[in-house]
Amino acid sequence: MNPVVSFYEEHPINEREILAKLEQTGKDPDRLVPEDLFPYDQDHYGGLEATDALVESLNLSPATHLLDICSGLGGPSRYLAWRHGCRVTGVDLTVPRVEGAARLTERVGLQNRVTFVQGDAMAMEFPEGAFDAAIAQEAFLHIPDKPALLAGCHRSLKPGGRLVFTDWKAGESLSAQDREYLRKGITALDIATEGDYKAHLTGAGFEDIQCEDISAWWRDVLKERLEMFKSLESETVAQFGRARHEAYIGAYTFFVDVIDNGRLGGGRFTAAKPSSSEN
Repeated sequence: MNPVVSFYEEHPINEREILAKLEQTGKDPDRLVPEDLFPYDQDHYGGLEATDALVESLNLSPATHLLDICSGLGGPSRYLAWRHGCRVTGVDLTVPRVEGAARLTERVGLQNRVTFVQGDAMAMEFPEGAFDAAIAQEAFLHIPDKPALLAGCHRSLKPGGRLVFTDWKAGESLSAQDREYLRKGITALDIATEGDYKAHLTGAGFEDIQCEDISAWWRDVLKERLEMFKSLESETVAQFGRARHEAYIGAYTFFVDVIDNGRLGGGRFTAAKPSSSEN
């Protein structure tokens, strides 16, 4: 089985855990509105604030068709459709997360604005120019073939469309041993440097490429997330076993350590497909 699929099939944040949290707060799972999900379904760093910052340059509207790459359980897709009225298509590799995202979306009545498909981000099969914009959050480290990924993003966007994403970027002191531990522990199959990303984006045909460093913010967020994952011990053990919980916490503790020591940092990248369809 693909290691990324295995990792996310046993992730502590999942559909079952989200519904359990809602019931604990007195919510009826059959009578939910989108806002009920937002405290629990944003499986990325920084929650709604981070998603708002990510899409600030996109000018989303009901006329926008947005692609959410590696959409997971669909939290950002639902939030953006709810807030901006845009149509969103999410693509993710892991079947249970695609199916769970669709069920959660139907529970809150957004199925006419948000859809999810199972697919490989390195071989997306959308029609050329299908989307006005594309987003991703902390997902591309799982994807080993960055040129194929970004070429697919470029092809799927309309001329003038924008790609915005956040991801980890390797620092100069990130060692081969660090990379191997992160590959095994959190399926970080390819951690690019900022320079690597800029070169890959240029090679795919993008222009106006920028990167905002968000390492300091993420350092604090990741420490909070580690404590949150520890607090999910009983739920994770019940679903996936104690060995899985302990392995995850061990890997995440190492993850926080390399961030805290500056060997790994975070970036918010923006890039545009040229307006001329000839490029």
